[in-house]
Amino acid sequence: MTEPTLTLPVHLTVSEHTVEVGELTLAPGEQIRPALADLFRRAAEACEVTAQEGGDDGTP
Repeated sequence: MTEPTLTLPVHLTVSEHTVEVGELTLAPGEQIRPALADLFRRAAEACEVTAQEGGDDGTP
């Protein structure tokens, strides 16, 4: 019997602020540490792009 893929929501909490940063999908036998590292690398890259484009309020 094949093990199912596991999908988990990932939330990041800093002080009083919590945001959902995405989902972590693990294939059968996949280790969580490399999958988390990849998720947070992608989140960091998205933050870099957002910072280069300016904030939500339109300021640089």
